[in-house]
Amino acid sequence: MFIRKLLLILIIYSNLFAKEKITLYPDWLDQFQFAGYYIAKEKGFYDDFGLDVEIKPFNQNVNIVDEVINNDATYGIGKSSLILEKYNDKNVVFISSIFQESPLILISLKNKNINSVSDLENKRVMITNDAIESATIKSILNSDKNIDMSTLKILPHSGKIDDLINNKTDLMACYLSNEPYTLSKNGIDFNYFSTNYLNLNFYEGIIFTSQNEVLTNPYRVQSFDKASLMGWEYAFSNIKETAKLIFEKYNSQNKSLDELIYEGNVLKDLSKFDLGILGNINIDRIEDIKKFYTYSGINKSINTFNSNSIIFNKEYLILNGSQKDYLDKNQFTLLLKDSNPPFSFKSTTEFKGFEIDFWHLLSDKLSKPFNTEEVLNGNISYVFSNSVKVNFVYSYDYPNKKDKIYTKPIAKIPLVIATKVDKNFINDLSTFEKTKIGILSSLNMKGKLLSLYPKIEFIEFETDDLAFKALQKNEIYGYVNNIYSLNSSINKNNYKDLKINSSLDINLNSYIELSMKDRQFKDILDLVISKLKKDEIDNILNSYSQIYFNENLNYQQFLKIVIPLLIIIALILYLNYKLYKEIKLRKGIQKELLTLATNDTLTNIFNRRKIEEICEHEIKLASRYKTPFSIIFFDLNDFKPINDNFGHHAGDEVLIKVANTISKHIRSSDSFGRWGGDEFLIALPQTNINQTLSLINILQTHISNISFDFNKNLKISCSFGCYEYKNGDTLDYVLKKADESMYDVKIKYKKKV
Repeated sequence: MFIRKLLLILIIYSNLFAKEKITLYPDWLDQFQFAGYYIAKEKGFYDDFGLDVEIKPFNQNVNIVDEVINNDATYGIGKSSLILEKYNDKNVVFISSIFQESPLILISLKNKNINSVSDLENKRVMITNDAIESATIKSILNSDKNIDMSTLKILPHSGKIDDLINNKTDLMACYLSNEPYTLSKNGIDFNYFSTNYLNLNFYEGIIFTSQNEVLTNPYRVQSFDKASLMGWEYAFSNIKETAKLIFEKYNSQNKSLDELIYEGNVLKDLSKFDLGILGNINIDRIEDIKKFYTYSGINKSINTFNSNSIIFNKEYLILNGSQKDYLDKNQFTLLLKDSNPPFSFKSTTEFKGFEIDFWHLLSDKLSKPFNTEEVLNGNISYVFSNSVKVNFVYSYDYPNKKDKIYTKPIAKIPLVIATKVDKNFINDLSTFEKTKIGILSSLNMKGKLLSLYPKIEFIEFETDDLAFKALQKNEIYGYVNNIYSLNSSINKNNYKDLKINSSLDINLNSYIELSMKDRQFKDILDLVISKLKKDEIDNILNSYSQIYFNENLNYQQFLKIVIPLLIIIALILYLNYKLYKEIKLRKGIQKELLTLATNDTLTNIFNRRKIEEICEHEIKLASRYKTPFSIIFFDLNDFKPINDNFGHHAGDEVLIKVANTISKHIRSSDSFGRWGGDEFLIALPQTNINQTLSLINILQTHISNISFDFNKNLKISCSFGCYEYKNGDTLDYVLKKADESMYDVKIKYKKKV
């Protein structure tokens, strides 16, 4: 009986701490393209979030989307073609996009003489199934309307560049970061096609999962995303180390170490890692990709979806059931000390400072009231005796105190050096020898500073005041502490002979310290801290960069100086205000005049002069870069009877609603203007005639669904004409051909009615 109970306890205990099993499906063979996931697994980032991640080997016979949709705890890596899956009722959700620009290219050997997209006819192309439907490849192939895509001979992708070299294919879909390097290294000339010259950007390397996973396990989704991005941050920050790991352990393609390092550097650039937007997914970009698929005729589905539904909301704070229960059942108290400005100090009877502001911010994020309690002479009053007690600590290294645990760092506090005002700016502290520099002893940084500046004699002080006295007596050359404390002390005590000289380029990190038993609260705080925005942190830090006045200030003298100054300032502000109003008025008039000059007064879209100017510009671009450009010219059918029967106010309503409807369903890169009366023109850069015809069908459908206040039963239609610019065409000729096309459609309409 005892053994059975013991076994039961062991089973329960093992399940309690068991990691959640997750399967990740990459969309290609092992290489730096998946480095972040390898690192997250090898460095224990997934383990830290309680995840046991299996990275499946790539298999062309496996449909990754179906695997993700039909199986629990499954994630995949995909391309922009995932949007087509969403159109086809497969509920995929994008979590992060590793590459902000697509690395996908079509590559050929130079001796094949494939110099333009028109040369692709009757050529053999090695490409994977998902790459065929990717926006990147489709935009390349659709950039020339004259090519007959049906003549392309699609071959299964072997993943071997030797097949391109040995003439087993004419072109190969690959990554900019891989095959070009291999060919260049072997002295083989090549050509490639990418979306760069089309000025189009598509997401690639998209981490995705199913809607069911997001709804049932949002915390797991969040954890997987965080750990994966941590892996990518490490990989891009340590490219050589990461490449070595892949070379030794994840190298099914037998790539050289140099190839992997090169790949890492190219992918880092495409991820925009240095811009701080690793993993970003922008809804406007998703909208543009959706419109591309629709206008290009690739999307055959009649379904639509809200772009927000395909993007995982990372801003939402997600707690699991046990975390919510823990918060509900416990109270939490921050221990504060007075006389530590600007970190914590009393203003009358109320505590203020960084610590209280960050504590309130964390409380607001969790929608949970937190308490505060003052520590007097090192003694805690235990007002909240059953509460979880925490306090802030500041350290260069991650703190390591027995029986204590610490959150992630909340904010960085720069270390600076203060000197007397007659000392020159310190450009490099390492140039100083046998110089005495003070440091606050509680920083515990003497050893660290000695390792950085071994020729300097560092002297510890218990308080700022003791160090300042030593500075004034020239017993030390400078004094090191954090910028906020020094700024507060110097200004509050009116040390006119002292100044903050320079920064040490070293930061203290602020942490929250907890007892070992409060690990669950630490995990919750870490989650909230990871959601804090930079501006939220900066606003708190900046709010305490003020000047503290000397408490012994002579107020009578102060008023004699300040009151005249305030009068002068008030006069300057008044004059500036009048000037500001005048400038604002003029800018408003200029803006209004500009709008009147470029926009139609009724519909607020471009007027004839402006849309004609835009068309001239787009024709020059199309001619220079050999890219497609089309226009749509249309008017309303039976518009005159509407004016005659219902009045001109009704006609105006029709024109306005048609203009608004068209504006909503064209791309941001398209231009739309009123040509005159009920005639309109749409300029479509990077658009061939087939894409234009697809757009016309969409617009016609939306126009037929417009309802009008003056007659709910009225249905309208338009006659659409279109034309694609050909090299050498003038604007007049393009307009003439589009007008003739519209006239032909109008004749057919009149015959029909």
